[in-house]
Amino acid sequence: MKQTLPRNWGGLNSEKKDHKFFLDQAFVMGGLAVLIFSYIIFRFIFPLLEKGVLW
Repeated sequence: MKQTLPRNWGGLNSEKKDHKFFLDQAFVMGGLAVLIFSYIIFRFIFPLLEKGVLW
């Protein structure tokens, strides 16, 4: 019996090909970390620098 490969490759990675902008978990967690760090810097550290406490 001859072994052949299936010709229909559409089912392997069809999810990633259909979505042009795909948000995965690492992208969301990285964005959340950037937002948290920027909030900490502008809420707590920047006022201390502005008053001259940390300079």
